[in-house]
Amino acid sequence: MAKRKKVRSRGMLLLILVVVLTLPAGDAFSQMAVGKGKFLGNVWGTFGTPPLNFDQYWNQITPENASKWGSVEGTRNSYNWVRLDEIYTYAVEKYYPFKFHTLIWGQQAPGWLASLDSLSIAQEIEEWIRLSGERYISTSFVDVVNEPLPGHNPPPQSVIHALGGTGATGWDWVIRSFELARQHWSKGVKLHLNDYGIINNTQATQNYLTIINLLRSRNLIDGIGVQGHRFELESADTTTIKNNLNALAATGLPIYITELDIAPAGQLNDATQLAEMQRIFPVLWRHPGIKGITFWGYLQGQVWQQNAYLVTTSGAERPAMQWLKSYMAGIVSDVSDHPDVPTEFTLSQNYPNPFNPTTRVAYSVPRTGNVSLKVYNLLGVEVATLFEGIRQSGHFEATFDATGLTTGVYLCRMSAGNVVETKKLMLLK
Repeated sequence: MAKRKKVRSRGMLLLILVVVLTLPAGDAFSQMAVGKGKFLGNVWGTFGTPPLNFDQYWNQITPENASKWGSVEGTRNSYNWVRLDEIYTYAVEKYYPFKFHTLIWGQQAPGWLASLDSLSIAQEIEEWIRLSGERYISTSFVDVVNEPLPGHNPPPQSVIHALGGTGATGWDWVIRSFELARQHWSKGVKLHLNDYGIINNTQATQNYLTIINLLRSRNLIDGIGVQGHRFELESADTTTIKNNLNALAATGLPIYITELDIAPAGQLNDATQLAEMQRIFPVLWRHPGIKGITFWGYLQGQVWQQNAYLVTTSGAERPAMQWLKSYMAGIVSDVSDHPDVPTEFTLSQNYPNPFNPTTRVAYSVPRTGNVSLKVYNLLGVEVATLFEGIRQSGHFEATFDATGLTTGVYLCRMSAGNVVETKKLMLLK
């Protein structure tokens, strides 16, 4: 008996080896973020099944529109789950974290809600949350409320009223939404809040934290979603981004970058997109509070911000995607991906360049001392002081606002002890 059992064990081991060796090459071992401790995902929009080479790059999925209430129940009591089922099933079969986006949002909600009284709206909201929670039990995360901040995209007043209004907290309707999600979704599903214009804006971060802390004190929130669209980050100072991420991380909740697209407005320029990817992505990826990043599209013609695609229709990778793959593989670094302590004084080339009317200048200081960062015209006349004073060792960024200056070349000069470095800046109006 013992001998026969040993033979069976060897046979089972051989079978396991055969299965492992014959796994499709594009499956779970080829994505950029495998083994990195956090995921790197993408949105699944209207493109084919499965999306072109999805498994080559990404290991997390968020539906773009298919999981929004108006997409599922465009007609009252007539639910169309087909598209969402397709995306969800693909994610589950691949063992990718799946995020349901979103339950309550001011846009893409069913139009027929407007004809209902408050009680009926409340009943319909609970039915929507209950049915979706029962159907997608293997969901990893759900955006319970999307874009609630004033001036963003909160629901109409009729929906807010049906959920309890602003109430004593100012955010009772958000709290009620999370209570319903906690009640009707599986215990393993993490409840998230999601909004844009957060980490690039310190006041917005503080306003966001007000809601987060109300939910946190009631044990209703499990993660913080912050969007990362190009219009949020292209003019953002990286120091501001880091400080606001630190403030969010201080809550003890994990942070997720939920809708990242990188392509400066109106520009279809590989070099510009690459530079912005190198500036922004390492700051986000390396932050210890961030546990996952989801890009908002990658295929040409199938991204919300049309110039933000990373792969062409023919499957060719733009330089930003090529760099991203190398960065994730640990092959390359960038001026934004500095070690904690710089080893020398450096003045980096400004970005963008040419610019109008503002541009950013990054510089590094290896030891505490006096630093001067000034801008001159070609006649040697000082036109701006970006910094002058004592700097401790570290990496810094300054913004040069050339409003009121004429088109032309300017010189940015950093002086630190006996070190002087100069870069040319092109103002083009």
